[in-house]
Amino acid sequence: MPFAFLLILAFSAAAFGQYSEQPFKESSNDLRSQIVLFSVEIPKEKKTYLLERSANESYFLRLIEADKVSIQKIAIREATRLERDYASRFLKCMYEIQSEDGECRVTLRLQMKGERQEICEKDDKKYQEINALMSKILKFFI
Repeated sequence: MPFAFLLILAFSAAAFGQYSEQPFKESSNDLRSQIVLFSVEIPKEKKTYLLERSANESYFLRLIEADKVSIQKIAIREATRLERDYASRFLKCMYEIQSEDGECRVTLRLQMKGERQEICEKDDKKYQEINALMSKILKFFI
């Protein structure tokens, strides 16, 4: 009886092994390894700027345009300064500077740690606040 059971088990294992699927090629772009600290999207120009941190604590500024992606590796100190500056400006725009009433034509979309904010064309104070940060970010891509 135990021999028959082993024989059946061996045949069934061989049958299942015969029909197993081939593994898919693994991607080296594991999104869990990249953490987006903040992003600034400029819809009119179809550009998005991102500050990312990798699993090994390397920092990158990524510029995504309509048809290309540019990546700049930056030092930890510079990344920390940018992140803190962005956070203070983001929070200032969200809670301290009042939005103008009326129709909103979005000029900037901001995102930080799950929080999103849209800056309208008529919100000059908010735009100027973020524009000062953008001049610092653009220096890395020149």
